[in-house]
Amino acid sequence: MTVVALVIAAAAVVAIAGAYGFSRFGHAWTNLHGGWLALTILAQALAVAAYVPAYRAAARVQGGPRLRLPLVARVVTAGFAPYRAAGGFAADQRALRAITGDKNAANVRVLGLGALEWALLAPAACVAAVVLLATGDRHPMPSLLWPWAIAVPVGFAIGLSVATPARRERLMAGGGSWREGLARALNAVEFLRVFAREIASCWSAWLGMGLYWALDIASFYGASRFIGMQLNLGEVILAYATGYALTRRSMPLAGAGVTEALMTFAVHWVGQPVAPALAVVVVYRVFNLALPAVPALLARPYVKPLLDAGESGKTPARTQRRRAAAPLGGRG
Repeated sequence: MTVVALVIAAAAVVAIAGAYGFSRFGHAWTNLHGGWLALTILAQALAVAAYVPAYRAAARVQGGPRLRLPLVARVVTAGFAPYRAAGGFAADQRALRAITGDKNAANVRVLGLGALEWALLAPAACVAAVVLLATGDRHPMPSLLWPWAIAVPVGFAIGLSVATPARRERLMAGGGSWREGLARALNAVEFLRVFAREIASCWSAWLGMGLYWALDIASFYGASRFIGMQLNLGEVILAYATGYALTRRSMPLAGAGVTEALMTFAVHWVGQPVAPALAVVVVYRVFNLALPAVPALLARPYVKPLLDAGESGKTPARTQRRRAAAPLGGRG
């Protein structure tokens, strides 16, 4: 599946380059600044590591399992791998279901982890949009700025106001798959309240997720400077957040194809030509996809029994648990 992801990503790049001119795309590589490539690579490698404490805290909150770091590192790395056809969150759900034996709890925790991702990235993009509007920056398109400036606070206000226990109980009582799905989504929003209330014990979730986004954005910035593009901080955050309208762990094959297209045009929407924008995305995604792939393959034999058990809805056999989880994780 890794090869499939790379082929899809390459096809998206070729399609965009062909539509806007291969010569322009080739010219974008004539003014490279090699020193910035180190930032792209180092920040990308550290970003995956920063995600580990956030994942561990999300699993532990409200009486969940207290997982040891080696197991969490392996599951997180597997979730970032580009060979996950169902996406990284599907791997997370299977792992937590196998460990806890509770499908609903695993779903809610994974949705809560996704909510935590956006609880930090979306406000950052909102602030960037507001600042760019206030300073009169003429590069980004207003049609990009206003939705971030307005929709984020409105969306958070609505989500937090409707995510009450009474509303969730009424949805569950009404029956129907869509009601249950909405109730789980509201449970995920409720997790944000838990993370905020129990910040003394959940601080690693906020810190880890904040570091993850900061490092991954730094990697993206390094790629832009490597190509010779100079974006200000607000433009970098806005282009990055727009490119990840769906985060990579929520998308099949780490977002191959979709992210290349959307992020390229997001850079264009903040005022840059398409060809160099595509070159920036190629540099960023080469390391964004490739760096987690090798450790994910190495971790695969250790996490596969756990993921298989989670997919089948069964608890792993004792011997399998020893191999996959028992020496590395347990319940707190």
